[in-house]
Amino acid sequence: MRALRLQNVNWQKSANRDVHHTEKFSSQELILRRGQPFEIAIAWNRNIAPEEHLDFVVSTGPSSSESAKTKATFPISTGSAGGGWKAQLKNKEGNLLTVIISSPVSAPIGWYTMNIQVTSSSSEGMYTASLGVFVLLFNPWMQGDDVFMSNEAERREFVEEDSGAIFVGSTNRINMVGWNFGQYEEDILKISLAVLDKSLNFRRDAATDVARRNDPKYITRVLSAMINGNDDYGVLLGNWSGNYAGGRDPRNWNGSVEILKTWETSGFRPVQFGQCWVFAGVLNTDEGPHTNDRYDHDLHETALSL
Repeated sequence: MRALRLQNVNWQKSANRDVHHTEKFSSQELILRRGQPFEIAIAWNRNIAPEEHLDFVVSTGPSSSESAKTKATFPISTGSAGGGWKAQLKNKEGNLLTVIISSPVSAPIGWYTMNIQVTSSSSEGMYTASLGVFVLLFNPWMQGDDVFMSNEAERREFVEEDSGAIFVGSTNRINMVGWNFGQYEEDILKISLAVLDKSLNFRRDAATDVARRNDPKYITRVLSAMINGNDDYGVLLGNWSGNYAGGRDPRNWNGSVEILKTWETSGFRPVQFGQCWVFAGVLNTDEGPHTNDRYDHDLHETALSL
């Protein structure tokens, strides 16, 4: 009997993205939300023999480990018990398997790789094949996720809207500034995740930082620090002097996209210049429109669509 080998993987991106509320993102990658099942179809060069065993392996970040919950190895099972990663066989037609995979509702967010391992009781050795990569985000639609929102109108406003208003000024004089958050535009999700990877936390201890990305409060603190250019690789350099030579007057920004793309293309050098409402607009790009006079509430929601 010839060796079992992977022929093709169909991530069913369109269907999965619709179900996971990520269909608006311009990125071509499969973008999923944690705790919610997704389907993939795997084609082999022949039928799988009874003595052959399949295991999925998912991992995120450098030095991933099962103890840190940044790596998981799991078989195709018939049950649904347990809160970890799991796979269930939906359908088998000859050499084509359709599998339903579920992630934990508390999984770290970010880039993941998925491999499949084949072992056989009749022979030694292991065959490992790469299935691809995907992005896992928080899930405001999933009860049990720390960012769950039961109110559909609030989800539309805080998570899905791509433009809005920021209120600036003082108690007695408040002005409204229109802002394009641009979370769905090409490369913005990738750049937003790069902000996390440029943080001091990641550079000091990448394995621990990635493991803590299951916590939206931790993500909020890291992003808040990274928006300020006073930190190494920070996104924006603050300037309240009135002299904006060498950069842009903060009043002339009207969205996050140009700022984030400039930060990336410059080699992650702080963009000049920002003030409070510009910091707030960029910080909230990944979670939808927020107003500066509700900033305490906004910080609680910062990573909703990450």
